[in-house]
Amino acid sequence: MVIEIVIPVVDQTTESVRLATWNVQEGDTIKRGDIVCEIETEKATVEVEAPADGIVRKILVEQGTTIPPRTVVAIVGAAEDSIPDIDPFYRTLRPRLEPAPADLAVDSKSSPTDASIHTAPSRKWPASPRARKLAEEKGVDLSLVTCARSDGRIVEEDIMDFLASAGMTNGQRASQAKADRVSRSWTTIPHFYMTTTADLTYIVAAKKSGGRSVTLTDFFIVAIGRTLENHMQFNGFWQNDKSVNISELRIGLVVQTERGLVVPTLQETRGRAVEEIAVEREDIVRQAVNGVLRGDSLLPSTFTISNVGAGHIDNFTAIINPPQLAIVSIGSVLPRPVVVGSLLEVRPTASFTLGVDHRALDGRQSALFLHDLKRHLETDTW
Repeated sequence: MVIEIVIPVVDQTTESVRLATWNVQEGDTIKRGDIVCEIETEKATVEVEAPADGIVRKILVEQGTTIPPRTVVAIVGAAEDSIPDIDPFYRTLRPRLEPAPADLAVDSKSSPTDASIHTAPSRKWPASPRARKLAEEKGVDLSLVTCARSDGRIVEEDIMDFLASAGMTNGQRASQAKADRVSRSWTTIPHFYMTTTADLTYIVAAKKSGGRSVTLTDFFIVAIGRTLENHMQFNGFWQNDKSVNISELRIGLVVQTERGLVVPTLQETRGRAVEEIAVEREDIVRQAVNGVLRGDSLLPSTFTISNVGAGHIDNFTAIINPPQLAIVSIGSVLPRPVVVGSLLEVRPTASFTLGVDHRALDGRQSALFLHDLKRHLETDTW
């Protein structure tokens, strides 16, 4: 049985990556979990692990090639396995391939599985005559060009955008990618925001007690995770013009790095102690800062937290990370007057602003979410 090594989807907006390094060669014996190659995005280097034990039978994509996520880059199998002739891009979100000519048609005796997985379709990408002519003149491989049209047809403007991107430095590409993502989110998602302020007296005390090696962010992650458990309509994606709720809670944490903002993912947060969350949070932040993401930190997050940290920022409104449905922006922890019974006391507080996709969620749902979040943050059972 042959197994494909597939480039992971690093996040929901990355359209291309660079296969930076192969750590194996054809004929090498590998074990599941071995790092077989590394890919580069605008913001990080990502290690790709072997999905199974076996022999690297065939490498399909050369080192240094720019490819879309979900590209099949190598085949792993036993020495006696026959190697299918496949299109490395058949899993990707590239424009649809044109039907294969008759001489490449699948044998009617082949099984449906073999036909759908291992048949090599035509490599003729749908493109306008002007686009095809420009690509030929500039030596551009159409399979690497991103198409913005819904019909999947590459036009001349797509080729020009590709050429402009190819001439950019890594820093310029990162800036352009960030601008594109922010513009896409802000112009396609109807955002609205609601804010609450929470008294963090008990959280601050719990952080200082017993020599706990935790941060305020760890408490915020746990509180937001508990809130999401009772408001699962906020946990998911907007796909195919409708909201899709996800059963697993995978919270993304915005991390500032030298390459820009990166959003690594925490594993399922249900039922986990603050100390356990702290260990994983420290690990994924280190990965993001070092520019090397791996394993579960690459899973697509279903909800995002953006914490501004120490300073004097009362509140801010972060932009939703598409295709997610919501994001929480956390202001600086600051002393503020709080009414306690009939008294006025100065206590540590922070603002929590919920940004919501109005196509999927409404004001009443958002108010209930923030009401529960405030209750979880202010509990004395930490």
